[in-house]
Amino acid sequence: MEKAVQLWSFANFAVLTAVLSMLPSGYSAPPPQPAQCNGINFLWQHVYNPQRLEVKKSCVTVTGVIVGRKPEPDGDLHIRLKLDSQFEGMLNDGNKTNQGGNLVVEPICDHAVTQTDAVASCETFHSGIPRYPVGTRVVVTGSEVLDHQHGWMEIHPVVRITQTQ
Repeated sequence: MEKAVQLWSFANFAVLTAVLSMLPSGYSAPPPQPAQCNGINFLWQHVYNPQRLEVKKSCVTVTGVIVGRKPEPDGDLHIRLKLDSQFEGMLNDGNKTNQGGNLVVEPICDHAVTQTDAVASCETFHSGIPRYPVGTRVVVTGSEVLDHQHGWMEIHPVVRITQTQ
């Protein structure tokens, strides 16, 4: 039995060594994500023009009320979320000036892309995040980012939105 365990351990070590040798030089695995953000690394592969987004926290969860939403040409759904008071510290001057004091929340690849240079990002993916109407209280989970192009804070991409009381 002990010999079988040693052989099994050696075989697994050999496979792991072979896999690691195939990774590019300087490769470092992304940090592990909390369970509520499972799939976030996959979603980032479908974010249009990700260089414009500076990740502040890779995984956050907030609550608030949807006060506005509109489809964007890049396929994302632009949602304005009136945050509950404990999350208002996430807002910056861009949110206060240009978004009515609301956090921008963007489920990616929500609908058909009409912006030519953004088509490839959603070509093989549709998020399936539920669309809730304005006035719905929700819990939102995703990456907290600063959108340098617009100057406001966002949750982008969104991993999940669920309705709450």
